Amino acid sequence: MSDRLNELRRQRALVQEQLTWLDREIAALTANPPPAPAREAAAPLVSASPTVVPAAVPPADFPEYQPDPVGAQKEARRGCLLAASLAFTLLLIIATAIFFFAYRDHPLFFAGQPADRATESK
Repeated sequence: MSDRLNELRRQRALVQEQLTWLDREIAALTANPPPAPAREAAAPLVSASPTVVPAAVPPADFPEYQPDPVGAQKEARRGCLLAASLAFTLLLIIATAIFFFAYRDHPLFFAGQPADRATESK
């Protein structure tokens, strides 16, 4: 039980740090001084009326979470080329297998005279 309690306290501290950062950012944009951080227990976040929270956009402070359209385009192109090359290779393997297993008795290349005709012409 103490591990769970420690994890909950750690998560609470992380949320508190995030809220403090949000307060600083809001204050910087509105030019109001940030409120003093409260050390008392926070009120529950559940309200009586459910509200729709818009999707959060990662702030510019975290570039690793920003979308990378150039990288996504390169990965998509590489994936498509890989899929096309695998499909073409599979097609070649199937065609080769059909050729060697189905038409082994009837060669298409370098076909000489059949054995029956070779003996008749002499």
